[in-house]
Amino acid sequence: MKVMARGIYSTALLRLIFKNGHKISSPTTSQKERFEAWTMESSDVVLSDTQDKHAVKILGKMECVDEFVELLKKGVPSTIFVGGVRQVENSHDTVQLLAAFPLDAKLELDLLRSEVTYTVPWHHFCRAGSEGLSLMVSFAEQMLEEGLLQPEKVYAMFKEHISKLTPRLGSMIRIIHSKLNGRNIVMGPARVIWRRDGVVRVRRVMFGGGVYDGLNVPKSPGDYAITEIRKECMYTVTKYYSLDGSLKGEYYSICTPVEMYDTYVKYVDLGVDVVKPFGKGPSIIDEDEPREAYVVGKLPEHIMKKAFEVAEELIKQLA
Repeated sequence: MKVMARGIYSTALLRLIFKNGHKISSPTTSQKERFEAWTMESSDVVLSDTQDKHAVKILGKMECVDEFVELLKKGVPSTIFVGGVRQVENSHDTVQLLAAFPLDAKLELDLLRSEVTYTVPWHHFCRAGSEGLSLMVSFAEQMLEEGLLQPEKVYAMFKEHISKLTPRLGSMIRIIHSKLNGRNIVMGPARVIWRRDGVVRVRRVMFGGGVYDGLNVPKSPGDYAITEIRKECMYTVTKYYSLDGSLKGEYYSICTPVEMYDTYVKYVDLGVDVVKPFGKGPSIIDEDEPREAYVVGKLPEHIMKKAFEVAEELIKQLA
């Protein structure tokens, strides 16, 4: 199999390709410097970043895409395949699939990249997060390659910096809620009303009629929501309030470990949720979604199991 890769994950993914005996196709200048063998023959699989930088597009003939997917599942076991296989227009045998890299997958990709070149902690988290973070990573790693900085000091500095990265108090942020079906639901703008030690609370004003999903509680004019988001936690909690401040219900969305940046937070919704209408006991909903995603090979078993463990633990805490 011959693979061409472009984008922020390319070095890590090509390392995976190379160490498993496959060929690197049409490399860039920096890829030629990092890998001792390649070919200029046409690619069987082409990898490229999605626009939001948190996933890659896998493009190629079905049998080659399948082969690469199996390789990715073994080498980057926290990868989640979102959406479905899509036939490329004007081609009868070319397909595209999206591989999402939540936080744990990004850290697995960091390890692969570090086998090839200097890689600061949380490299892919930063490269995906914003242009400013990406430039900071590139600058630090260039200094390391040129021997101008000591790796131990730089690595410690990066860990310290990332541990403190949270949205500013009073700022407006977005909550990017990625679904297993490939959709990105953007919630917000939400104002940060509280923050401490990697935890933020944001406030959103609710609009529209109907009822709150999962809670079956009516929406009313003046309702608002307070969402608490904890860095690297596998759930977020949203509490809905009426205009007079009365609690209407609580919704616990179970997800991949939350990635928190200065202007947004990002995670993959794992489907299963816990709800607690005011005055009633908690219950688990939407249990079929993660199980179905696991059965068809989109969701790794260890992530599915962890999602249900988190749900059961929440039920104990809320009962």
